[in-house]
Amino acid sequence: MSLPPGLAELAAIREEILAGKRFKDEEIWISYQPFLLSRGYKLRPRYSPDWQPSWKDAAIDSTKTHLYEDAIASQVGGADIMDARRVTDNLHVVLKKVKTSSEELQIAQFLSSPAVSSDPRNHSVPIFDVIHHPEEEDLSFLVMPVLLRVDELPFRRMGEFAEAVRQYLTVAHYPSQYLQRLIPHAGSTIYA
Repeated sequence: MSLPPGLAELAAIREEILAGKRFKDEEIWISYQPFLLSRGYKLRPRYSPDWQPSWKDAAIDSTKTHLYEDAIASQVGGADIMDARRVTDNLHVVLKKVKTSSEELQIAQFLSSPAVSSDPRNHSVPIFDVIHHPEEEDLSFLVMPVLLRVDELPFRRMGEFAEAVRQYLTVAHYPSQYLQRLIPHAGSTIYA
């Protein structure tokens, strides 16, 4: 009996992971790993150039590879987004590849500038760092906090939900002439 097409694809991917295969979207991050580590950001062990799957050890049950962090391929943003740890304080962060010449980088830097980020109406995602790649002129990495989708937030009380909605609506109506000129097409986001 054969598996349905969707399950057959998942089974094939699982077999590739068990064999220690890394995927095409991961290869670029493996090439960035030494540079990012030199800048203070450590990718997960899976993205180390000399990685060996932890479940290959005889003492580890290979039927439970899903329990091992290095068996999980990054699926969040494909080839443009990766999670990492900041070496100085072990903070879990997100690295996002952007073009250095992009409007996105300019907007992110503007919204994280001291004057704008201190405005209580500014609820945009803070940019902790911008790392320019020394060999690829038009490549930069935005370093941001790890976020949850708004539908995954662990609200414990109605007041927390109400505050999140208030902040969301404040962002949607953030009355800055410069911001409206800079980001005329910007909409609200579904992340918090």
